[in-house]
Amino acid sequence: MSFRTVQAALTITSNGQDMSDSLLSAIRTYDTVVLDGSKGEFVLGHTVVLKHLKNKTITGTHDACLRTRFRITPEIRRMLDSADVMSLSNAGEGGVLSNGMRVHEQRELRTRQLLIDRFDDPEESFRSSGGIQLSHCRNVTIRGLRLQGPGAIDVSGNDLLGMDHSMYITVDSCVLTDGMDGNMDITSQSDSITVSRCYFGYTALSYDHMNSNLIGAADRVEADRGKLHVTYSRCTWGEGCRQRMPMVRFGTILLDHCRWECSTEHPAVDVRREATVIIVSPSFGPGIKIPYRSAPDAQCIIR
Repeated sequence: MSFRTVQAALTITSNGQDMSDSLLSAIRTYDTVVLDGSKGEFVLGHTVVLKHLKNKTITGTHDACLRTRFRITPEIRRMLDSADVMSLSNAGEGGVLSNGMRVHEQRELRTRQLLIDRFDDPEESFRSSGGIQLSHCRNVTIRGLRLQGPGAIDVSGNDLLGMDHSMYITVDSCVLTDGMDGNMDITSQSDSITVSRCYFGYTALSYDHMNSNLIGAADRVEADRGKLHVTYSRCTWGEGCRQRMPMVRFGTILLDHCRWECSTEHPAVDVRREATVIIVSPSFGPGIKIPYRSAPDAQCIIR
C-alpha cells in the first residue's frame, strides 16, 4: 500500500491484503480519501464502521472497487441446496443456534447453522461481511466507487452500505452489488440523504434475500417519524433485484427519474407505515409486474 498526502487529502492504492483497518484509519485522519483502483481491488475483511465523523469525502478513481473478502462460493451454494434451505419458511418458526443465539426464521436458522459448522465459526464472523457503515455521521460524501458484497444470503448480516443516525449524506455515481443483507439501508433517524446516479443489483454470487434498499427498519421504530428524508435521483435497480427498491417506513422519499430494469413478482417500491413516496418520471421495465404497493396509512404519488 502506498500513500500520497496533499494537504487534507490522502490517496491510497491496494496492497492486495485486508485493508479494512487501513481504510478506517485514513478516513478518520483525512478530510478527503481517494481510493485509486489502478493496483487492484480494496479487500475488506469486515465492515468499515465510521462513527461520529463529519465533513468527510471518500471518492474513487481508476474504477476503484471495495470488495468483501468473504464470498458465497459455488460450494456454499451446493451445501445450502443439499439442505433444501430454499424450501424453509422465512417468517417465524425459528430456534436456537449451537452458539446460543436465537433466530426467529426457519430459513435463516438453517443457513446460519450450516455456515457455523462449515467454517467452525461460532462467532459467525461471516455476518460482518459488508462495505461501509455510517453511524452518527454528518456531511459525508461517497462518490465514484464500486462496492461488491459477498452475495445476498439470509443470515441477518451487514449491509453493503448502511446509515444510522446520520445526516447530510451524499452517495453519487456508485455501483452497489451483492450486499449480504441489503445493498444500501438507511435507518435509525437518519435524515437529509441524497443518492444520485447509482446502480443497485445482484449477480450469480447471491443466493437469496435480494432485497436491495430499506429505509426505516421496522414499524415499531416510531422515533423515525419526521426523519428519513431521502432523494434518489437518476438511480437504477438492475439485474437480480427482487424487493425493496426501496421499501420505506415513516420517511418522505423522492424517486426522481429512476429506472427499474429487473424482473420480479414482488412490488418494486414498497410504501409502508406512515411513509410518503413521490415518484417523478419513472421508467418501470417490462419485468416489473407491480410498480408499487402502498399501506393504508401511507401514500405513493406518481408524477
